[in-house]
Amino acid sequence: MVIHGSGGHFMAGGDIGVFQERIDDIHRTVVDITHDFHGAIVSMRRMPKPIIASVEGAAAGAGFSLAMACDMVIAGASSFYTLAYTRIGASPDGSGTYFLPRIVGMKKAMELTYLADRFNAEEAKRLGLINFVVPDDALQAETEKLAARLASGPTLAYAKAKELLNASLGNSLETQLEAEAQGIAACSLTEDFRNGTAAFLAKQKPTFEGR
Repeated sequence: MVIHGSGGHFMAGGDIGVFQERIDDIHRTVVDITHDFHGAIVSMRRMPKPIIASVEGAAAGAGFSLAMACDMVIAGASSFYTLAYTRIGASPDGSGTYFLPRIVGMKKAMELTYLADRFNAEEAKRLGLINFVVPDDALQAETEKLAARLASGPTLAYAKAKELLNASLGNSLETQLEAEAQGIAACSLTEDFRNGTAAFLAKQKPTFEGR
């Protein structure tokens, strides 16, 4: 699955104009918006398919949070990032405070959250927030290439790996090791595992079919 924006930006954050229009009933508005948004984030993390964020232009506020919630991020060289929330007197939503300290560490997360400074794609890559930086005019082609590579891979193994990686954030070592044992045992029963191991021994490229 690929998530991308339209109109030259990934996502510039919430509609501040709507917030101001509804300022007299803003609490209910924000609760409703975040409830729907957060439901989507949970669905993304539970989805067995890999999710790629393809970022051009701004990934700001909720857009920054959304990108962090994706499995991988590929970005155009001129893309830029800011958590932005404190600039309007708000705290983050959309999983920003969950993923950010896990990716960059607590002190850096505090800095990016409090100061809400804007930074570029190379800095985002250095911090581990994105995986690949490509020329702006190559973003679509490189995104399609990455998506095709994942789609032709062992998708059942990807699903199990995603489940394990997500669970690791809250598991003890012993619990995680048991989950890994069960996961690889489940993968060993798939046709992809049979094809993959046979191809490896034959020094051939495997063909995976997602079953």
